[in-house]
Amino acid sequence: MQLSSLLTHTGLAPYVPSTQRPWTAAQVQHLYQRIGFGATKAQLDAGLSLTPSALVDQLIDGILDQEPPVPPPWADWTFEDYNEDDDLYFDHKFEFFRRWIREMITDGLRPKLALFWSNHFVTEEEVYDCNGYMWSYYRLLHVNALGNFRTFVEEMGKNPAMLVYLNGNLNVAEEPNENYARELLELFTMGEGNGYTQDDIVEVSRALTGWQIDMYNCDQTVVFDPDLFDSTQKTIFGQTGNWNYDDVHELIFDYRKNEIAQYICTKIYRYFVYDKPDLEIIQGMAQTFIENNWELAPVFRQLFKSQHFFSSQRMNVRIKSPLEALIQPYRLAGILEGEAINEDWMGYINYMVDELGQKLFSPVDVAGWPGYHNWINENTLTIRWQFSTDIIYGAFLDTDAARDSLRELAIALTSSTETDPLVVTRALIQHFLKRQLEPELEQAALAYFKGEIPENYFDTGQWNLWFDESPYQISNLLFYLLRLPEWQLS
Repeated sequence: MQLSSLLTHTGLAPYVPSTQRPWTAAQVQHLYQRIGFGATKAQLDAGLSLTPSALVDQLIDGILDQEPPVPPPWADWTFEDYNEDDDLYFDHKFEFFRRWIREMITDGLRPKLALFWSNHFVTEEEVYDCNGYMWSYYRLLHVNALGNFRTFVEEMGKNPAMLVYLNGNLNVAEEPNENYARELLELFTMGEGNGYTQDDIVEVSRALTGWQIDMYNCDQTVVFDPDLFDSTQKTIFGQTGNWNYDDVHELIFDYRKNEIAQYICTKIYRYFVYDKPDLEIIQGMAQTFIENNWELAPVFRQLFKSQHFFSSQRMNVRIKSPLEALIQPYRLAGILEGEAINEDWMGYINYMVDELGQKLFSPVDVAGWPGYHNWINENTLTIRWQFSTDIIYGAFLDTDAARDSLRELAIALTSSTETDPLVVTRALIQHFLKRQLEPELEQAALAYFKGEIPENYFDTGQWNLWFDESPYQISNLLFYLLRLPEWQLS
């Protein structure tokens, strides 16, 4: 089947709005919540002025045009620089955790992609235990988030955090260590048992020997020691030669193209679309991946522009991760700066997501967070509710700026003269849930929004969004909405 007919057949053709399939704020929000952490009202309005394809291009081009992350002052510090000051070491570490969370709120796009890749190229900060390594790993995730996947893989194997985490640093000629070789094939490129054998793992580990880093001083200088390299013949995928680090990657990407493309595109699909892969969609993505020489941006453009992605069956079907559930309220409410996202609140969110099983820089194991239904059980759902309440009644009401943002959102969704609480309630429900609720749930939401305002104020039209109480009313409504099952779906 030709690629053009394959795209049409599978729904990978670009989504073109029509009377039957209109371009709405809910669909713009759907895109922003999948590629990032949600859209503000201003972003929704701007998105509606573009075609779906133009909006996707704008977002992806914006990510590609971003400068590399700014290094923290301690980016190249070794243990000697800390001079045994453990308090300073941990201050820097948790400062950086807070930084990533803040960026998820204020930016939302590249930080979300980097989060995805941190769950693919997994390391655990507590294993390598070096702030400089954490920074170098973070930078690599962000710089390559939409770059060339082959380059990404090649650079990841020499990253200090990965060299320590999967024992590449211990992989030497006389005692080859298979840990990184196994995960390179099984988790990072091809998928478990997909196109390689145990013998291939052994031979790949021998070809990767010799790369060293001073893990005991937190020095980021990676060097190749030829004395520690296995310079004998190796046979990988049936090909024999004195293969080295570069050769291994050439063999993988030349001889296992289809395996890589299918596996990586399946992971992209499951994370950004739905947990149950659509094999025809993935086949089209994989073909695009190969034809574009492992560039990621064309694959993401194709997926996010597609009829398949924007179909109603793909909306509101993913269970939010803890970070999504706790960061989306900020972005949807337009609270992106000021005291509402101060260091204390960023630290609290970091604590919250750790409690909910999504500790930054430390997925549960080398296979990453399993996600989806694993995110929610009786205990974690209750914790989500409590943490959401803390944010809504804490960060969102702590300052005049945050309260004004809530008021301004409601006005932007309705009007500055709106006096009907049901109109405001429905608009906020649609904005935060991308749908309307059943009548019984809608009436309950309305009751939360009205709160303790006397009913006659609504009956006579005396109430409006300029009331001092309106931000508190909006918080009351969010308290209710964020406890509904509908909020846990994106």
